[in-house]
Amino acid sequence: MLKAAFIGAGSRSRRAHYPIVHRLKEDIEVAAVCEMNEEFMQAVVNEFGISRSYTDHQQMLREVEPDVVYCVMNEKWLLQPALDCLNAGTHLLVEKPVGKTLTEAQQIHDAAVANEVCCLVGHQRRYAAVTREAMRIVNASGAVSQVCATFNKHLLGDKAFESTSTLWNDACHIVDLVRYMSGGEPAKVTAYRDKFGSDHYNSYVALVRFDNDATGTIVANRASGGRILKAELHGVGVGCYLDLPDRISIAENDEMRTISAWEIDGDDPSDKSAYGGELQMHLDLVNCIENGGFPITDIRDVIKTVRLLNEIEAVEYRG
Repeated sequence: MLKAAFIGAGSRSRRAHYPIVHRLKEDIEVAAVCEMNEEFMQAVVNEFGISRSYTDHQQMLREVEPDVVYCVMNEKWLLQPALDCLNAGTHLLVEKPVGKTLTEAQQIHDAAVANEVCCLVGHQRRYAAVTREAMRIVNASGAVSQVCATFNKHLLGDKAFESTSTLWNDACHIVDLVRYMSGGEPAKVTAYRDKFGSDHYNSYVALVRFDNDATGTIVANRASGGRILKAELHGVGVGCYLDLPDRISIAENDEMRTISAWEIDGDDPSDKSAYGGELQMHLDLVNCIENGGFPITDIRDVIKTVRLLNEIEAVEYRG
């Protein structure tokens, strides 16, 4: 059984990561939690029966010696705890984005490589049932021709902005998804960023030509009217339209069919963690720690997404 520890007990970790790791209690024992907020820490200690709690993650690493740490926190605080875990030889899960800058992400990457440990980045949409099904269908048809993703929200005013930009903090979801589903690496990028109803950039459009001749389109807009997360993947004679994470519509030979996400693997319709990808992501990490190899969303691959993010963010009407 793996010995695990958490750094962070905020809303994201309490909503997603603690419950999923608790589901895997036959494979993982959560031995400790580190959190500066006493209320948050006590909440997870009580709910999940964690026996040891800390406010100093370095002390926790020394005393607990975990096999894996789930370091779930805002990117503005991530770098040092992540490096401390990796340099202690501990496998790691972090949320996205991986730090505030490409430089920070590269430091985390280099530490994972130097210490020969996994560093999974929480791009769970690679694991979503609809993503896997779309890639299976399209790749069977031959080459990927086009991949598109849209992530829009209605977030204006100060609440819309963290320490990093809309693209870095939020649209990283679809930048990673487009790059992953394309099956190639960026060869040429044309991109635009704009400010609508804001002093900050909150609208991004990018066209990416990949080295396998697939073309990707990325549209992210926090000044829109509501939350929309959709993607498309096209091949030869087939197109898949993803309403993430709930359903996929497949157009093939002029016929259309729609499949609910939970039908793909026979999941419970109420178990979004399973068909949405988060459970599969955690299982991938456990399997790699126990049997060797690296997760699908390990930093060794995700660093390429971060470089693409950095290129799009730096654009000033380049075409």
